[in-house]
Amino acid sequence: MSSVPRIFITQDSIIADTVRITGSDAAHIIKVLRLNTGDKLRLCDMRRTEYDGIITETSDNALIVALGEGRSCVSELPFEVTLYQGVPKGDKLDTIVQKAVELGVSTVIPVLCERSVSRPDNRAFEKKLERYNKIAVSAASQCGRGIIPAVLPPLSFINACREMKQSEVCFICYEGSETIHIRDYLREKKPRKIAFLIGPEGGLSTGEIRTAGELGIPLIGLGGRILRTETASGFVLSAISILLE
Repeated sequence: MSSVPRIFITQDSIIADTVRITGSDAAHIIKVLRLNTGDKLRLCDMRRTEYDGIITETSDNALIVALGEGRSCVSELPFEVTLYQGVPKGDKLDTIVQKAVELGVSTVIPVLCERSVSRPDNRAFEKKLERYNKIAVSAASQCGRGIIPAVLPPLSFINACREMKQSEVCFICYEGSETIHIRDYLREKKPRKIAFLIGPEGGLSTGEIRTAGELGIPLIGLGGRILRTETASGFVLSAISILLE
């Protein structure tokens, strides 16, 4: 892992090969990391382009960084991956988001399943989404991502399934019988978009499995072990990376 701090910027903030950093990022760089003129940064424009930068000016709440030549970020998967995650209990979704971002996910969408115990109202979920997206930013910076994956508002199971169908490859992970092993399902596929769904604790209901079948979404097995909901997405993202990247 690089020791050079990584900061996300917007493309329109770059003016004549320099960028001005303000707000919480500037405060973190100046007051926490204690960087100063001449120190190096790595900046990413959230469009898979990154730059090496050198701090040229600092003040109490801002700094100016001179940018080197841009280059493509090599840490991104060559396709988009969306995780539809059955809403789990407690703070498990914090960990799921963090690890999914580290493993290459593009988007995380919570799904309210029949067996989801946690069912916060819209206002409560708005606050949670703010925290989840902060976790995504931190994880993306730490692991050298070229984008900041988004955590979006929750969907019902049926709406999640309908949305998943828009991806070239979509599947639901299921611990029951009559599934296709993930290795066999992904073999020789070359998608631009992948979507998969993980159920909450207790798994998916019989009705939800029936709905998936009616919509033509395949059920995929992850091997002989039954994984916890907070473990399964990491397994799937690792398999996708190994088999398709």
